[in-house]
Amino acid sequence: MDKDKQIYPLTARILRPLRWEMNCIQVEIKGERSSFMKVAGIIAEYNPFHKGHQYHIEETRKKTGADYVVVVMSGDYVQRGEPAIADKYMRTRMALSGGADLVIEMPVIYATASAEYFATAGIGILDRLGCVDYLSFGSEWADVEDYSSYATLFLEEPEEYRQILQEQLKRGKSFPEARAFTAGKLLFDSKPETAVEFLKEPNHILGLEYIKALRRRNSSIQPITVKRKGNHYHEKILAEEYSSATSIRRELYQYYSRNKENKIFSNKNNEKMFVNREYPVDKENYVAKKYEESAFVNALCGEYSPFIEGFLQGNFVTWEDMMPYLEYTFLLKNRVIGKYFGMNLDLARRFQNIVEPGLSFETLIERLHAKQLTDAALRRVLLHIVLHIKYYPFLEEAKNIPVPYARILGFSKKASPLLREIRKKSSIDIIQRPIEGKKLYAASSPQAQIYNVDIRSADFYEQIAARKAGRKPVREYTRQQIVK
Repeated sequence: MDKDKQIYPLTARILRPLRWEMNCIQVEIKGERSSFMKVAGIIAEYNPFHKGHQYHIEETRKKTGADYVVVVMSGDYVQRGEPAIADKYMRTRMALSGGADLVIEMPVIYATASAEYFATAGIGILDRLGCVDYLSFGSEWADVEDYSSYATLFLEEPEEYRQILQEQLKRGKSFPEARAFTAGKLLFDSKPETAVEFLKEPNHILGLEYIKALRRRNSSIQPITVKRKGNHYHEKILAEEYSSATSIRRELYQYYSRNKENKIFSNKNNEKMFVNREYPVDKENYVAKKYEESAFVNALCGEYSPFIEGFLQGNFVTWEDMMPYLEYTFLLKNRVIGKYFGMNLDLARRFQNIVEPGLSFETLIERLHAKQLTDAALRRVLLHIVLHIKYYPFLEEAKNIPVPYARILGFSKKASPLLREIRKKSSIDIIQRPIEGKKLYAASSPQAQIYNVDIRSADFYEQIAARKAGRKPVREYTRQQIVK
């Protein structure tokens, strides 16, 4: 090891809280760049990538002056407890064409867990890259300062907080409801509605967990907020300009249901053509022309044409596609069901009494609905069953979870200096090809368990999507990075 490489880790440890000074010293020592590199991080799902996400990236660059934007993104499954509307490679392609410079996959164990696990994993990855200066997250109206008192209360959990929280839980409130009520009572002179209003917003819940995770790590990453534009997070109707991901997914699924009679074949030049009994085939871009009239196209951005074309071919997975696998798991009874992440024996018994063959997923959730547990939490538990994500000891406390690697899904060609910086400064294993992860860890280690779930879950998504689309599935270990 040369002298510079021996000096730099010590310098980094001493000056880590002062990132600007650290980078200036590195410039002098390394001589590899003449100006300070600013890097902003975003934690996202991009389900799918739309104009609001592009706006977030653009505003992040304006607010921070970032040279690069790194995104930690959910893979094939998302935090609301369901498969993503497109696989992680398609969504990575859209993100890169929409302004991101580097996309890293969040391990599926954390991407499909509660907001606390989700945020802790995302922050852990960004912090350990060693070069991220800012964390940017969306907010309905709140600024970073608005999160401070909540973060302090929830991190310290004083005795009065714990007592009121337990009282509210005993009265039948869900944990999010009980926590919001307790915070309002303690922080706003017994006016719980103030905190309830703040904490009912999904972006505020995640933003709070990001702040908590940064504090727990004593991270030097500086948080900033970007105010949401357009539709509300849960809005189901498309807007003229900035639509919610919820409304876009709803429109896409409805559009697919109306047009799933489309048939695909190849012409004499092996070019894919699309046939529908209502329309003659006279254009190579028949499907593109057909869907361009739909309003959801105006809400998307980036490289969305391949996404829509693949979607119309059936290259996506829904809960209805996974129901046979869930039903089979329930045939195994309580010997196995109670061992999955988020599950307990009482909940397992409820599931066993409710599940029956042929039940739709929507009906199942309606029957399982309970005040003490949100529907999203129920979906996550069921997803863990299907994906065979067991309860591992290292998942006991979100603040202590291991995030052993950062798997790169794709990057822009201009991000080469950023990748070199990460290679030099990161304290986390960097995986660029799937097969690399298989060789890194001992078979029984927590790291291997996390990585094996990633690979298995990705193969499961791909096999279902490929079957629906009438194509041969691609094995996860053979996948290549997306380079734009």
